[in-house]
Amino acid sequence: MSTLVETQCRVQDLLTLLKGRTRILVLSHNSPDPDSMGAACGMRYLIEKKLGIPSIFGYRGDIFRAENQEMVRTLGLGMVKVEDLDMDRFDGVVLVDTQPGFGHTIVPEGKPIDGVIDHHVLPDASPMIGEYRDVRADVGATCSMITEYLIHVGLPIPDRIATALLYGIRTDTADLSRNTSALDERAYMHLMELSDRKALARISQPQLPIDYFRIFRKALNAVRIYGKVVLCSLGRTENPETVAELADLLLRMQDVEWVITGGLYEETYYLSVRAKSYGRDAWSLLHEALKGEGSFGGHGTVGGASIPVTDDSQRGIRRLERRLQNSILEVLGEQDSTALSLA
Repeated sequence: MSTLVETQCRVQDLLTLLKGRTRILVLSHNSPDPDSMGAACGMRYLIEKKLGIPSIFGYRGDIFRAENQEMVRTLGLGMVKVEDLDMDRFDGVVLVDTQPGFGHTIVPEGKPIDGVIDHHVLPDASPMIGEYRDVRADVGATCSMITEYLIHVGLPIPDRIATALLYGIRTDTADLSRNTSALDERAYMHLMELSDRKALARISQPQLPIDYFRIFRKALNAVRIYGKVVLCSLGRTENPETVAELADLLLRMQDVEWVITGGLYEETYYLSVRAKSYGRDAWSLLHEALKGEGSFGGHGTVGGASIPVTDDSQRGIRRLERRLQNSILEVLGEQDSTALSLA
């Protein structure tokens, strides 16, 4: 846990490093989630208010989840696709909620990374890139770290920024119920007083199309239970976020400790891992089960992976899923368990 002096030194080091830049790109991982969007929003506010330097939140990929789309609309986050930006106009780059070396993060070529602010475990053999690095794997959300920055430099946090930061903490810690530190709790309570409650309600409960429920009905038929482990594959999906949403839903099942869901989107097979008990390590599970295949990341009881697929035929997908299933069950000690369905 950081002390007041440590945090003040961290923030000052970052501001000193960025001073003199003319335009800064704030970048997160592909298809940003609420923690990365909130952290980027807070980082831009810090840079522009303390240094007077314009910044842009650039992103790659798409935003699929209904709540995340509503967050962008309601809070007017002003995100811009990286491919629509002229990289030559930026002389500073700050990464939030990710690090160079993660498979879902593409760093602009020829652009040195000034700062990295993140809470994930560093991938194996990844370079320690970034002149300024604040990586705290014991913290539940990057938004908590950015909130700490804003508090310690004395910046008032407007309701729009507070709402973005708070929603990021809520989603990454499941309302302080998982992977939570004292910093997350302090940031959460501080932001609760400043946030827009009506905006939070709109973001948390967006309207959903009928097809959303049809997808879940089909997915539930594919659920298989092996002892305390639940596995489910969506097969091909038009929305990779559904893989994670399904994992969150299935984790509520009684007498279950692990949930692993998967689905193919375009040429990539996505995995989501959820564990019920604090102390379970999703990162370690993926590290052992994938055996170097694809890329992955995780933090405490939550993890995810992406595996490039060269054979996307039905037979090829089934082979991949069987291989992943066998490897995961072996790591979790359930390889001899009999499969049960919900039918």
